[in-house]
Amino acid sequence: MAPRGPGVLLLGSDFKALGVARSLGRRGVPLGVVDNLPRSGWFSRYVTRRFKWPGPMHGNEFLNFLLDVARRNGLEGWILFPAQDETLELVARNCDSLSKVYRLVTQPWSVLKWAHDKKLLHVIAGGAGVQHPRTWYPASEGEIRAMDIPFPAIVKPTISIEMQYAIGRKALPASDVEGLIQGYRRATAVVAPEDVMVQEVVTGASQYSVAAFCEDGHIVSAMTARRTRQYPIDYGLSSSFVEAVEAPHLIELSHRLLGRLGTTGMVEVEFIEDRRDGQPKLLDVNPRPFGWHTLCIASGLDLPWMQYGYAIGRRPTRVVPRYGLRWVRILTDIPAGAQSVRAGLISPLDYIRSLSGASVFSVLDARDPLPAAADLLVAARRLLLMTGRPTEARRTSHRGEPARLGASPGRPHVD
Repeated sequence: MAPRGPGVLLLGSDFKALGVARSLGRRGVPLGVVDNLPRSGWFSRYVTRRFKWPGPMHGNEFLNFLLDVARRNGLEGWILFPAQDETLELVARNCDSLSKVYRLVTQPWSVLKWAHDKKLLHVIAGGAGVQHPRTWYPASEGEIRAMDIPFPAIVKPTISIEMQYAIGRKALPASDVEGLIQGYRRATAVVAPEDVMVQEVVTGASQYSVAAFCEDGHIVSAMTARRTRQYPIDYGLSSSFVEAVEAPHLIELSHRLLGRLGTTGMVEVEFIEDRRDGQPKLLDVNPRPFGWHTLCIASGLDLPWMQYGYAIGRRPTRVVPRYGLRWVRILTDIPAGAQSVRAGLISPLDYIRSLSGASVFSVLDARDPLPAAADLLVAARRLLLMTGRPTEARRTSHRGEPARLGASPGRPHVD
């Protein structure tokens, strides 16, 4: 197929970026990728330009690298497409300089920060009438001891990427005050105290998501899904098994929230249903490619293609998705299934039956086979690094800078 329109430079090469590459590459869009650790998307047949970066994918050095890559390789006018959180924040914080070279699909930080930072997101959610789990923002260990916090509870950062990179976890569980203090100390060894929150554990049986394309806060098209399994199963880094099921009431909630956020582009809104009152509670907003977005593509809602079209001036039209398909990331769903069986949440036979109904895979595709082999090799490499070298956590609170500075302590071990 002949190339159609400007090319796309993906920032990141994990399975989320791979889904974008396959969506656009099959339509003849030229594709390049930047990463410091080549992963599955790096090896896709649709990627023709590859740029290896030796350091963390944030900070002024990486910003200058992106500007140089465009000028040295004739990529001026290409669309810059972040596929992971730290690159999303870098582009948002540096829209002025990057937009002189690239076309951007990322909103400026003045808009994006309200979705990216959970403390700010909760302010918006409250104004939109969207409930979220009860949350506290202690400034010290003493404040934690003085708070009336129900248990179990979790400690988590308001922006999770730094802690994910440092210890491979989004949240730290606690069953009592002493456990909460230990989790707080562990979190504040990585991020500043003002960026740490304590949250109740919602006793929900089901987690759901809304996937949408928005224009100025208005949902143009959307679908819903149940995130049936995640890995790890308690506070997972990513979903591993997702089912396309209809939950229209969540689209209405998301519309109120996204309208106040002023979101433009592809986005996922995550909820958990609370057994205590039956109400959905907001967990997160991801204004970038999310793990299961290829399920949306298979269901007729091709968000990367809509994002591309919007970037070149094509107004999105409403799409009615199909329901009933299932998505699985085998690499993490097998250990998630094993954990669920050990915890008595599912029988081995039921787990096997669930896989037999899977119809969309995160990486595996006979038309583009190399990424699956690369996925296994990267996982094996991470396992060796995890067993051979302890993680070093250090304080990295620097979000007030124009571009993110400092070295990354390493990638989380689950994409």
